[in-house]
Amino acid sequence: MQKWEYKVFASHLDPAELVVILNECGREGWELVALAAVADYLPPEVLPAESIPLEFHDEPTSEEAVAVAAFRYIFKRPLPS
Repeated sequence: MQKWEYKVFASHLDPAELVVILNECGREGWELVALAAVADYLPPEVLPAESIPLEFHDEPTSEEAVAVAAFRYIFKRPLPS
């Protein structure tokens, strides 16, 4: 029976940067088997100012998280026998 190993890659990357990582995974034998769109909730201080909704601009010390669109890439490859 074939056994598999899996890895999940989380990304907020620009598509041009993502292509490099996907190509590298393919060369390492990983096959992309699923893609899931998710919302990551990040503190405003880790985001670029232009990506923060206007309601947070007056509260730079706000601890409230900001929803950011992201993706999870799920890969698998066969384990050596």
